[in-house]
Amino acid sequence: MTFAKHKNFEYILFTSVIFLVVFGLIVLYSASSVQAMRIYGSPTYFFIRQAIFCAAGIIIMLVVSSMPYRLFTRFSKYLYIGVLMLVIVTAFSGRISRGASRWINFRGVIFQPSELMKLALILYLPKVVEELKGDFEKKDNLIRFMIVAYVPAFVVTLANLSTGIILFIIATSIIFVVSKKYLVFVFALTMFVVAYVFAYPLSQMLNNAGLLKDYQMGRILAWKDPENYPDTAYQTLQGLYAIGRGRIYGNGYLASIQKSLLPEAQNDMIFAVLCEELGLAGAGLFIALYLILIYRIFYISIKSKRLMPMLITFGIGIHIAIQVILNIGVVTNVLPNTGVTLPFVSYGGTSLLVTFVEVGIVMSISKISFKESEA
Repeated sequence: MTFAKHKNFEYILFTSVIFLVVFGLIVLYSASSVQAMRIYGSPTYFFIRQAIFCAAGIIIMLVVSSMPYRLFTRFSKYLYIGVLMLVIVTAFSGRISRGASRWINFRGVIFQPSELMKLALILYLPKVVEELKGDFEKKDNLIRFMIVAYVPAFVVTLANLSTGIILFIIATSIIFVVSKKYLVFVFALTMFVVAYVFAYPLSQMLNNAGLLKDYQMGRILAWKDPENYPDTAYQTLQGLYAIGRGRIYGNGYLASIQKSLLPEAQNDMIFAVLCEELGLAGAGLFIALYLILIYRIFYISIKSKRLMPMLITFGIGIHIAIQVILNIGVVTNVLPNTGVTLPFVSYGGTSLLVTFVEVGIVMSISKISFKESEA
C-alpha cells in the first residue's frame, strides 16, 4: 500500500475520518445491540454489517484519492442525468419508508438514489460553471444553471424533504460562491429565518393547500409541542430523555436505557445514545472531530487555485457540515424530525459509501492543490 507514502497524502483528513469511523462503530454497537438481538437474534448484526461497509468505504476512499479528480468530472453529466432518472422513478414507484418512497430494490441490492444525487450535483454543478465560464449575466446561462441546480432538489423533495433541503443548500451555497449578486442571498437567508420562526402557521397553510404531506405536518406539530403530540413525537421525546440522562460524563458505555425504547437508535437518533452513555464530554469529542474534518475540507477548497476543484471541495464540505448540523439539530429538537444520518456514524450503506467517495475526491484534489501552491 503506497497511499500513506505519498508526499501530499492528506493525513489530517484521513485520520479524522478513521477516528470518526472507529468511535462511530463503538457507539453503533451499543446503540444497535438491543434491536439487533430483538429482530435478528444477534447483538452484533448491525455492527458487523456496518464494519463491512466501513472497511469497503475506506478502501474505496483510498482508491478514489489516488485517481485524478477530472476523471469524475468528465462523466459527471452522465452521472447527474442517470441518478436524476432514478430519483424520478423512486419518487413514484420506490420502496416506501416512513411514509415516503425513498428506496430502490435492484435484484436484492437496496439503495437510496437521493444520496447519490448529492454526489452527482456536487460534481456536475462546478462543471456547468466552468462550461459557462462563470458568466451569469446572460439570461440563458443563468436559466440553464438554475435548472441544473434546483430541479434535483425539487424532485427529491416530493419523496424526501430532508434530502431535498440538503440538495437545495448545496446548490445555493455553490451559487453564492460564483455569483456577484449577494442581495438575492440576503433575501433568501431572511426568508429562511422567517420560515423557521413562523414554521407552524406556514406549514398549516402548505398543508391546507395540499403541498405538505400529513406525516410532514405531524413532524412539525411534534417539533413545536412534543409533549402534546406524544405519539408523533415519541422518537423525539425518547431522544431528549437520553440526552438529559447523560449529563456531563454519561452513564457509561453500554449503559443506555433509552436505546431499547428509541426507534432507529442506530440510525438517525444515534447521537442521543452517544449523549446518554458518554455525556456532553463524549458528544463534544465527536463534534470536535467533525469540526477538524470540515475545517480541513474548506482549507483544501481555499488552497485550490482552480475554480472547479475549489467548488467541488466546497460543496462536499457544505454537504457534510449540513448533515451534521441537521442530525444534531433534530436529536436536540432544535429542528423538526427530518431523518438525516450522522456522517460515518449512523448505520446505513448508501449514505456512508457516498461520504467516503466524497472524502476520497477531496484527498485527490488536495494532492494537486498543494502541488500547485508549492510551485
